[in-house]
Amino acid sequence: MAASAAMADWRDEASDSEVSEASCREGGEEGTVLEGEDTDEDYEQLLGRVYGILGENNPGLAGRTHMTVMTSPSVLREGTKKTVFANFMDSCQKIRRDPRHVMDYLLSELATSGSLDGQQRLVVKGRFAPRNFEQLLRRYIYEYVICNGCKGTDTTLSRENRLLFLRCEQCGSSRSVAPIKAGFIARVTRVRA
Repeated sequence: MAASAAMADWRDEASDSEVSEASCREGGEEGTVLEGEDTDEDYEQLLGRVYGILGENNPGLAGRTHMTVMTSPSVLREGTKKTVFANFMDSCQKIRRDPRHVMDYLLSELATSGSLDGQQRLVVKGRFAPRNFEQLLRRYIYEYVICNGCKGTDTTLSRENRLLFLRCEQCGSSRSVAPIKAGFIARVTRVRA
């Protein structure tokens, strides 16, 4: 009911402002406002009002404006056969996950081996492009960080009875997530003659 009353007030104010805008544009004479003549300022004001009304009527929606912004992976080459993910620890801290878990996921998806060096950088055996790491981080975030219910990133990962559970701190939902599986690694053995 409050929403319909607010909408009626908005329509009345909008029609009053259209008439006053039309009279200003035409040198004091009243006229009609053509469609498409709205300015960006009008849109921003109306958008601000809509968000204000939503915030007043639904205070729970106001807290969901927080968004996690990931920086792109800083990938360097070390020699000819190693790739270094330089800002690995920063990425893990932003998504609030254990670096060991993220490292296991990346290494299994890349089907290679690697480790953390003294500067807390991920050193991976093989040559990989930055977009490979970016795609894998996106997939990791989708599978192990984002809540399916509210699409929030305020989640925790906990282990219960050999299962991993993703629990959302905002909406309280939980779901089980798949364990990290090692990718296919071909075993090459010599045939004895």
